[in-house]
Amino acid sequence: MLSKFFAAAGGAFTAVFDRIAGLRDRMPFGTVTLSRALAVVSVLFMAGIILADLIGPTPANSSVEPVSARRPEWIAIMRAHGAFALESVALEGLEQSYIVRRHRQNGGRQDLMTWGTVDGDGAYVRVALYRPGPEATIPSDPLDAAAAVAAESAIEAQLTGPVDELKTKFGALPIIDMQVWSANGPRACLAVAATWSEPKLGLVAWWCNKRWELVQRGQVACLIDRLVLMSAGGDDKIAEFFARAERSRDFCGVSPLLGTTPKRPDDWIFAKAEPKLRGRLSGR
Repeated sequence: MLSKFFAAAGGAFTAVFDRIAGLRDRMPFGTVTLSRALAVVSVLFMAGIILADLIGPTPANSSVEPVSARRPEWIAIMRAHGAFALESVALEGLEQSYIVRRHRQNGGRQDLMTWGTVDGDGAYVRVALYRPGPEATIPSDPLDAAAAVAAESAIEAQLTGPVDELKTKFGALPIIDMQVWSANGPRACLAVAATWSEPKLGLVAWWCNKRWELVQRGQVACLIDRLVLMSAGGDDKIAEFFARAERSRDFCGVSPLLGTTPKRPDDWIFAKAEPKLRGRLSGR
C-alpha cells in the first residue's frame, strides 16, 4: 500500500511541476524558479505523508506475555507440614519428596507426594491431593484431572480412559491408562483420579513400572488404601471422610488380628500368575 502511495505522489509531483513551468511566464509576482517549485512540492509531499500516518490503520500489537515471564499458578509453601502420609514396603529405597503448594488465584492447597523419578531405575509414584479454595472447582472428569497433574509434573505422557474402576477404601476409583517416556524408554503406568464434593477433595495417583511391564492393579489399590490423613486443618468434613474410608480398608493382605489375608480378589494379574489347578499331580 505504501508503494502505491509513493507512485501516486511521484505522478502528482510531475504534473505540478509541468503546470508551474507552463504558467511561470503569466505569474504576476515574477518568475517561478525550479528551486521554488521543488520547495512547494516537498512541503506538499511531507504533508501527505503525515496525513497518511494520521488516518491510516493502526498496526496490531500483541499483549501476550512470553511464557518465561508468566507467573506460576502454584506457589510452594516453605516449611509446611504435610497433611497426609503414605507408607508401603513397595516404596522402600525410592527417593521421596513432599511438596505443599498454594494456588495463586483461588487459594487452593495441593499436597504432592513423589517417590522415584521418571528417569530413575526404580518405580515412579506420585500422589496429588487437592483441596480447592472457596470459589474454586475441581475438574470432574478424571482424565482431565490426571492430565493436569501430569502436565504440572513436566513429563511426557499419554493418557486414555477411564478404562475401568479400581476398588479401594475410598470406593471405586476410575482407572486411567497411562504411559510415560523417560530417558531409558517408555514406561507403563496405571493412574487413578477421583473427586468428591463432600468434602471438596481431588485425588490423582499413579504408579509407573521400570519398563513396559503391566502394573498390578492390586498393588496400586493397596497403595491407595495406605493413604492416611495426618492433619485435617480444622476441616471436620475431611476428617470424617477419612474415618469412614478407614473402616472400609482391608489392610492390603495383612490383618492386625488374623495375620496374613488373601490377596485382593480384583487383581487379575495375580490370578493369572497363580491359576487354580484341577486334579492331582503325582511325581515319580
